[in-house]
Amino acid sequence: MEISFDRSGTNPDELLHNVYAANYPWLLQYVQQNSGNAADAQDIFQEGVYAAWTNLREGRFTGNSAQFNAYLRQICKHKWLNQLKSTGRSRTSYQDDLTHVEQTADDPQVIAEQLEQSRLLKDCFAQLGDKCKQVLGLFYYRRQSLAQIAAVTNNTEESVKTIKYRCMMQLRKLYLEQNKANGGL
Repeated sequence: MEISFDRSGTNPDELLHNVYAANYPWLLQYVQQNSGNAADAQDIFQEGVYAAWTNLREGRFTGNSAQFNAYLRQICKHKWLNQLKSTGRSRTSYQDDLTHVEQTADDPQVIAEQLEQSRLLKDCFAQLGDKCKQVLGLFYYRRQSLAQIAAVTNNTEESVKTIKYRCMMQLRKLYLEQNKANGGL
């Protein structure tokens, strides 16, 4: 099912209720496991839904409901990580296993799609060069600062920033090509 911003025929309250039911329990668990509480989760979820809905309405996101749910979760996760960084709270726990999927959706097809997307991303990450794997791994999974990564890799902070950007663009390109080849996008 494609999601689009359509002002006629669809009840926005019903759409928001479905988005809430499919995603809020996951976010609440994630935030509580990572130094937060229910009030934090509610705030982050509201901000995330607003950002995702705005992007959907403005045409910056097109896709089906499973992709929208994954998109919304990434926005919320990113917002929570930024809040943790800005408030100096304790570190977030990460899982290196990219195939782990939160089992909050009741639809086995959604779960299968999420697993396939995770597998695809993991395969694309494996195709990157060692330098890219190291920099992206340190930045996104180990949450090290650019300065820390620069010290480990014997580069300047600016160089690490450029390397990280180029590696992300390379990973994105690989992912989009593979997803398109598999009939995704």
